[in-house]
Order: sequence, then structure tokens, then C-alpha cells
Amino acid sequence: MKHSHYLILIALLLSACNSYDHESYIAQFKADFDNEINSYQVSAQDSVRLLKENKQSIQEFRTEKIANDRFYIDNYSWYQLGKNLMLSPEEAKVEANKYGFSHPYYFLEFLKSENTKGPVKKQVMKDVRNRLYEKHGKDSVEIYACIAKNLFQAVKRHEKSKYYFFLKVDFEKVKYASDKQKRVAAQMTQGAFKRLLEKTVVKDNLYHITITKGEEIGISEDLFVIGKGLLDESNQRFIKMRKTQPNYMVDLDPSQARLVNFDWDSVYSFYKRYVK
Repeated sequence: MKHSHYLILIALLLSACNSYDHESYIAQFKADFDNEINSYQVSAQDSVRLLKENKQSIQEFRTEKIANDRFYIDNYSWYQLGKNLMLSPEEAKVEANKYGFSHPYYFLEFLKSENTKGPVKKQVMKDVRNRLYEKHGKDSVEIYACIAKNLFQAVKRHEKSKYYFFLKVDFEKVKYASDKQKRVAAQMTQGAFKRLLEKTVVKDNLYHITITKGEEIGISEDLFVIGKGLLDESNQRFIKMRKTQPNYMVDLDPSQARLVNFDWDSVYSFYKRYVK
């Protein structure tokens, strides 16, 4: 075998080993992360406070804490990951998949963990930092330490995105909740509708939404469907009126629709009408 062939073979073997090592490393990271969440234990110092303030047993609190953490992890979106990486949801998904992650939260925690090392993390952080420098100017960007957590804080600080927090309402759960939670759910639904209106234009005197998924503006698909249903229904009313009154015209302005106040009864009725 020629010398050049040996070099190619060695390179291929090294590449295969690195790929295998990376996959094993990622699998172990995810297993350790899940184990840490599922094996959460209440500290002795906190146990007395919990019994006194929450009126819960230690086991009840532990079960609730794990369930809440798992719910947040499972519902963490590509939109939210994209905001941290300064990418679109679709680009964030491609980036995570490229490095062996099919879930956005695991990839974020992998990047944020001070215990994870290697060229993958180094390259992703370099790319994020370069995007931040390119957009806001290197001289104006302050990153207080060379760790991922501080880089993500710098991204949030410089981006200041009003769509940073993902809006989602579990309508079936909230309908049994307290009045306060219902008010919050109504406010979140109205907030989601306002975001959708900012992505709505008027053509031929009808509303046209310029996006196709709620994740593009940081809202759940249910909230997107509700907002789209409201706008589609308005369009149908306008079309119907024009059939009987050919000269009927309305000066549509999405900003005016933002003034409508939602309460729990109305948003739950929207949910039953357009989603359920």
C-alpha cells in the first residue's frame, strides 16, 4: 500500500474514533443530566422551611419540583434556544442536530455546563460570540468572563428581545386553577395575539399573517391557532358583508385590534372554538 493510502486510512480511523467518542460523550451527558433532575433531594436546611411555609411534605415538594423541571425541559423550544444562539428556530435546530442533540434544552445545558469541554462547545461559543460582535460591534460588547453562561447573558443584554420569553397556556389545566392563574393565562393569550398582529399586514382590505408557525414569534402553536382563527373569522365577516354590500369597506389596522381586552372566559371560548 502506498504511503498516501496509509495516511488516508489513518485519517479515516481517527475521524471514526472522534465521532464515536463524541456520540458517547453526548449520550453520557444526557444520562447524567436526566439523573440529576430525577434524583433531586431536598436539603435538610430547606426541609423545615418547606413544612412551615408550603405545608407540604418533603416527598410532595420533591415530586412537584421534578415534575415542574421536566415540564419546562420538555417544553423548551427551538425558538428559545435560537434566541440564545442568535439564530432562527430552524437554524438552532440544525445546529443542535449537527452535534447530536435532538432536544433544544439538552444542547443549551451542554453549552452552559462548566464541566463540558471539547471542540464542539468551543466552536459553537465562538460562532455565537462572532455573531454578537458582528451585529453590535466588538468594542461595544461586554462579556464579563470567558464562560458560556456569561456569553448568553451578554446576548440577552445586547439583544433585549421583547419576544425572548416563550408564551404557552395549558388551557385544560388552567380551567381548574385559581382566578389569579386564569388572569395570567388571559394576559398571556392577549400578549401572544399582540405579537401575531405585529406580523400581520393588510392586503385587499383583509388581514394576512406573514408567518406560518407560532414558534417564529415565541408563542405556542395553540396560541398561534387562536390568533389566526380570530383574524380568519374577521376576514370571513368582511367577505360576507361585501357580498351583500359591494361598496362595503373597512379601514383595517392591526394596531387597533391590540386594544381589545381578553378575559379568561373569552380566551377559553377561543380555545374551544379554534383548537379543541
